[in-house]
Amino acid sequence: MKKSLFLLLAVGVVLILAVGLSAKDRDLGTKGKAWLDAHNEPAAINVNGDWQAKSWGKVVLNQAQGSRDLAGKSGDWDISGVVSGKQVFLLFSYQDKVNYSAELTSESEASLNGSYSKGFMSEKTKGRSMHLTKQ
Repeated sequence: MKKSLFLLLAVGVVLILAVGLSAKDRDLGTKGKAWLDAHNEPAAINVNGDWQAKSWGKVVLNQAQGSRDLAGKSGDWDISGVVSGKQVFLLFSYQDKVNYSAELTSESEASLNGSYSKGFMSEKTKGRSMHLTKQ
């Protein structure tokens, strides 16, 4: 009985630590900011406005004229991001935890193409196709 209780307690501690660490790895304020800051070219485009994505629905991006910073919304997701050159880097979060990230390239004033993945995209991440069309 004591052995089972000890094992159950140990498993519980491991689960609590794993959940806590994974939440920290998805923190918008620290890791999210660092991921966005790594893309630091001046903005060559402005993507302000309403966009449509097949798998995401309506995506609203707000970019002030002359700024590289983005904020927005897509359903329940809060969006933060940056424009670096002709590329757009987006983080989709809920309650300050990053769930998805996207890297898109402007093909025209009304088209962004690229990919997204769960968590933070990296050079090793292939991601799923994402296409946004300006409305």
